[in-house]
Amino acid sequence: MYGPFATYIKPYKKPLLLGILAIALAQIAAALIPLRIEEAINAIEKADSALEAAEPTQKIRLYLIQIVGLALFVALGRYCMRRLLGSVSNRIEYDIRTHYFAHLLKLPLSYYQKHHTGDLMARATNDLIAVHVFFTYCLRSLVDSGLTFAFSLTLMFTIHWQLTLIVLLPLPVLGFFVVRMAPRIHNRFKNIQEFFGQMSNFIQENLSGIRVVKAYVQGPSQIGAFEELNQTYLEKNQRLIHTRAIYYPIFFLISSIGLGLTLWFGGRAVVESSLSIGGFVAFNAYLTMLIRPFSWAGWMIDRSQRALVAMRRINEVMDVQPEIEDQIRTDALEHNMVGHIKFRNLSFAYGDNLVLRGIDLDIPAGSTLGILGRVGSGKTTLARLIPRLIQTDQGQLLIDDIPVEKWSLDQLRHAIGYVSQTPFLFSDTIRANITYGADQAREEQILAAAEQAQIKRDVEDFERGFDTLIGERGVTLSGGQKQRSTLARALIRLPRILILDDSLSAVDTQTEEAILGHLRQLMRNRTTILIAHRISTLRDADHIIVLDDGRIAEQGRHQDLVALGGLYAELFRRQQLAAELESL
Repeated sequence: MYGPFATYIKPYKKPLLLGILAIALAQIAAALIPLRIEEAINAIEKADSALEAAEPTQKIRLYLIQIVGLALFVALGRYCMRRLLGSVSNRIEYDIRTHYFAHLLKLPLSYYQKHHTGDLMARATNDLIAVHVFFTYCLRSLVDSGLTFAFSLTLMFTIHWQLTLIVLLPLPVLGFFVVRMAPRIHNRFKNIQEFFGQMSNFIQENLSGIRVVKAYVQGPSQIGAFEELNQTYLEKNQRLIHTRAIYYPIFFLISSIGLGLTLWFGGRAVVESSLSIGGFVAFNAYLTMLIRPFSWAGWMIDRSQRALVAMRRINEVMDVQPEIEDQIRTDALEHNMVGHIKFRNLSFAYGDNLVLRGIDLDIPAGSTLGILGRVGSGKTTLARLIPRLIQTDQGQLLIDDIPVEKWSLDQLRHAIGYVSQTPFLFSDTIRANITYGADQAREEQILAAAEQAQIKRDVEDFERGFDTLIGERGVTLSGGQKQRSTLARALIRLPRILILDDSLSAVDTQTEEAILGHLRQLMRNRTTILIAHRISTLRDADHIIVLDDGRIAEQGRHQDLVALGGLYAELFRRQQLAAELESL
């Protein structure tokens, strides 16, 4: 019934209906005012002597009181209508924005690999503005205009039905233009919104990659590319303005024709005494009230079509079902995770691209697994499967002998500390970034995590210490400081499973050794997965696997793999040689 808005309107049916009732009562009162004016004018017309003027004067005074009373009732009704519908429109906008953001956080990583961030942001801002305008102004205008049209037309028929039919002669022409206008505005505004998403993405990418833009002196080139996009956007908007420029005056013209017909045929009716002067004035008052919905028709169609396009674009995202959802098993909820991880003949593909092939692996609780491999060998994919950032087939991955998909997502991810190879920091204080996900952490816990991650000394050198504000994505920190800050974020949670996905690549070997020294104490009772390109990071792991083309090519302890003389041994010799050359 409510189209794409149904989900958000249903919770507010009662205040919506009360708001519509307030409009209806206000319109009934407004519709009675011209009738009182008609009776007052007719009373004046009948008074043909000074002696007879006393009674009409009293009647006019009574009509005046009635008109003032009706006007006050109209004002009260419109006040109630604006309070009710205005509140509903704000609540609906709030719900849409909240649900949209919450839904975005539920979507899998694969969704963001296929859709541009700028377009998703455009839907949350520009599209939502169109929906807001509809609910704040257009919805009540539609109801108000509809009731005005119905009441005015009904009372015009009671005054002079022949004249009413004459006035309605241009109505089919208006209907023709409405039918033509609506789809044109819908299609053109849809094109505008979709292109606005492309522009937003272009701006977002350039701001995120501003260092690259400046380093390669691509400012003028990017400005030129944006000017082309902006010119296309301007042209699309010009086409929409052209449509509105044609249709808006037509609505006003058709409305004005009705006034002309009333003056001509209504004047003749008065002369012929088939219509009183009071009736003629009242008829014109109702026609004036009727013109308002006609003159607003173009604006309401325009805004309604914009809102429909915008809401459908938002619903396109909302209708996407998350690939990863809870399939909770009771024993998983009652179980305190120990951290025993098993991979059973696990394979994984991104679309048609098979990344992992037949992985069989047993990682005892409290042990440390090192993962080594060339770029693209599947190391990060293997790590992301454990907290279900991506989803494999059921039964291929178990934690404490329970399939990973049977764990509650909250329970699973609270028990895992994951540090990705690309550190991400929010535009907030260092303290807030370290305690992200651990808001109740005490000061001593923050200091301990910072010390373990070897970031404490750096932070204390800042003027405001842990309360130092960092720029977007931690732009004011070095690469190593970013990695150590995100490491502290994972360590402060004291997770049962700790996954470090090449998270020490930006620190020097001395700092790395210091961090690993602290981590060895922390890792004694925790399952730890270390992914690295440096063998120095992995050499003390309980078990090491070497991935090659998605398969486990070699596995064992450091000494065994070196003695094997395979890929691991080759990488070890190369890195030893590189270290020796650096020391010269």
